Amino acid sequence: MSLLTYEDRPVAIAPGETVLEALLRAGIDAPSSCRSGHCQTCTHRAIEGAPPPESQVGLSDAQKALGYFLPCVCELKTPLTIVRPDDIGARLDATVRSIEQLSHDIMRLRVETDGFSYRPGQFLELIAADDLRRHYSLASHPEEDPFLEMHIRLHQNGRMSRHLMESLAPGHSVHVAGPSGTCFYEGVESDQPLVLIGAGTGLAPLYGVLRDALRSGHRGPIRLYHGARDSKGLYLHDDLEALAEARDNVVYRPCALDPDAPLGGDVAAVALESETNLADSAFFLCGGENLVKRLKRELFMRGASLKSIRSDAFTPTG
Repeated sequence: MSLLTYEDRPVAIAPGETVLEALLRAGIDAPSSCRSGHCQTCTHRAIEGAPPPESQVGLSDAQKALGYFLPCVCELKTPLTIVRPDDIGARLDATVRSIEQLSHDIMRLRVETDGFSYRPGQFLELIAADDLRRHYSLASHPEEDPFLEMHIRLHQNGRMSRHLMESLAPGHSVHVAGPSGTCFYEGVESDQPLVLIGAGTGLAPLYGVLRDALRSGHRGPIRLYHGARDSKGLYLHDDLEALAEARDNVVYRPCALDPDAPLGGDVAAVALESETNLADSAFFLCGGENLVKRLKRELFMRGASLKSIRSDAFTPTG
């Protein structure tokens, strides 16, 4: 039995040979550059088995948790099954469990499926038809929820929005694929200040991360900033207020741009003004691309480590 399996193909690997050398000798297209573990061009992902620690030096905690490693410096002593780093999970059948309005323009979709392994805060691909597919972040928790939960903004002329509103109902079939993304709690120190900043449906992955942190026994302070155009967009407001009241280490800061809102303000400005201990905190940023880029730049300029910042930037469908 070979120690190395590439997708579903056994690959012979000689003692002292690196995984990259074995892949290239087997005729497998494996991009590489420096072959010394510095450029990370050759990064692959282990889906079975544990990569040697020396093959993960220089990778982020999130990458390590997902099984990423550097084949160019990886010599095997135990079996390993690997795939390309961008290979998405298999397409799975799923059944719509419920659809409900969370606000005037945000819908909560819950679907059930078997064999979908993920971490709270990652995202999946929802496939409603062969030519109708979108990526959505997960707000559910695999150890607490028997469903996958997505928060979906409804656009008046959006194809997926129209399909959800007009054609989809509980019991209907869809497909999901994934997961993807590194915006999850694993790798955060339990005593670190945890800062979650998002706008709109950027709350979905943050809600998953928040629940995961609490379930993992996070002891440090947790501050959640959620922004919306107006107070009507602050969905889950009551649930989050109740959660903050029940937990001594959780603070919830809703921010609405509506000047008449009781809790007004731009979420990025409010968070940047409120957070002062940037060097020691772990940050999760979710929402529109411009918001995430702005926050990442400002946090770094003010002393936050890029390694401590995880993000999920939403890009509009073309």
